[in-house]
Amino acid sequence: MENSNTNTLPALPQNNDQLKALRQVSLLFFMVIGIAHLLTGLFINQNLLMPISNIINKALDIPFALIAVIFGLSQTKIDPTSPRRKIYYIFMMVISLLVLGILLYINLLVPDRIS
Repeated sequence: MENSNTNTLPALPQNNDQLKALRQVSLLFFMVIGIAHLLTGLFINQNLLMPISNIINKALDIPFALIAVIFGLSQTKIDPTSPRRKIYYIFMMVISLLVLGILLYINLLVPDRIS
């Protein structure tokens, strides 16, 4: 009879094809969204293509932060045999939710500056 323990988390893939694909895709999205976000910010600063660059810039800040968190967390190395890995998982979730919450607060509840 197999010994199945339901309280243990599955092992994190360290050199798995799925983790490698996640890293590559998140890096691609991080670069594309980041470059677009920075360029639209520069366009806004120079008053170029104002309506469209303002819309794109406001639409890309939360996806850029989320993909940055995903990319950063995909680069972490956690030993699957470590007894503290549950704490690492919880810490990563708290940091991710905190970043998302701060960005949502800034975008939705802080008024825009009128110049």
